[in-house]
Amino acid sequence: MTEVRVIARSVASRGKEDQLRALLKGMLVPTRAEQGCISYELYESDSTGRFYFDETWESQAALDKHIATPHFRRLEQTIGELLEGPFEVNILTRMLPDAIAA
Repeated sequence: MTEVRVIARSVASRGKEDQLRALLKGMLVPTRAEQGCISYELYESDSTGRFYFDETWESQAALDKHIATPHFRRLEQTIGELLEGPFEVNILTRMLPDAIAA
């Protein structure tokens, strides 16, 4: 089973920072309770209105189940009106030094 790392970024529209913060914070408890969630952390940047999720999932299947949950679907339906740009989700691949990879 291969762990999946995700960094998700969102930037609030001017005046929507508090609403976006509350929406994203509301994801923490239910997501952390999901089977297959290793870690799910929310960070706020020192640049106003920028938020980042740092996530680790046991597998792609666990992440797929997360995306199908009611709380994630509610996030998808609500977040667009609060954002300056798109909700950016990045699936990460660990970069190993050549000596280790060989």
